[in-house]
Amino acid sequence: MVHQLPDMIEQQAPVPVGNPLIVIGGAEDKEREKTILRAFHQYAGAEQARILIIPTASSMPEILAEVYRLLFEQMGADWVRILNVSSRLEAQSPWVVDLVALSTGIFMTGGDQLRLANLLADTDMARKMQEEWQTGRLVIAGTSAGASAMGDSMISRGYSGESPKREMVELSVGLGILNNVIIDQHFHNRNRLPRLMTAIASRPYCTGIGIDENTAIILQRDGLLEVIGQGTVTIVDGSELTYNNVVDIPAHHPLSATNFRIHVMAQGLRYHLRERKLL
Repeated sequence: MVHQLPDMIEQQAPVPVGNPLIVIGGAEDKEREKTILRAFHQYAGAEQARILIIPTASSMPEILAEVYRLLFEQMGADWVRILNVSSRLEAQSPWVVDLVALSTGIFMTGGDQLRLANLLADTDMARKMQEEWQTGRLVIAGTSAGASAMGDSMISRGYSGESPKREMVELSVGLGILNNVIIDQHFHNRNRLPRLMTAIASRPYCTGIGIDENTAIILQRDGLLEVIGQGTVTIVDGSELTYNNVVDIPAHHPLSATNFRIHVMAQGLRYHLRERKLL
């Protein structure tokens, strides 16, 4: 755990080229081309990258953080630090806020998104992360649980492989880096389309984004996203639902909903979140 800022605290962090969110569906390649991790490293500033790894979601944070630390150091980052937040009080600490401000890239690991959100949501640290991203000074990446936690609403619990029904998914408050978006990960690998459809039926003002393993979206501040990696990204748009009985049926009954708009996109395709349009 980091308890003090690096020696170069007085220096101004370099501004990376672009400042997207990199939202990863989990199980990203760490051994061969490392396409997604290299993209994060480049966006964070390449040899000038100052990367802060947050393994708070994980049940084995030290081990997992060390894996990513070695990878980013081998890629040539200027420095890599690990911050395993253990309490909400720590996430309110001025030194933690300063460390976020100094970083050019933040990487949130997998694990349990509910644990991550419970410790970070609505804290000074989370607000600083959002501010630094929105003003173009920070790239934020999250994989698996770290991806799911990015929205203001998130899937905190759920199960897969059955017909859509209200009881198959629980929604809670996320970190709020993204508004009106619900992210699901390990998507087609774990047959999670029914639970994302259920989530969007419950909150049709949100856009659902399901991301396969070793796949990611590069999401710019203007709402434009592009797919990279080996799998697909599924967009579930409930803005034009004409019938939806999710609030009228018992939680264990299958739901009915008509006129979902669903897009499935592989590497290179782009989608505009604000306009809800495939490009």
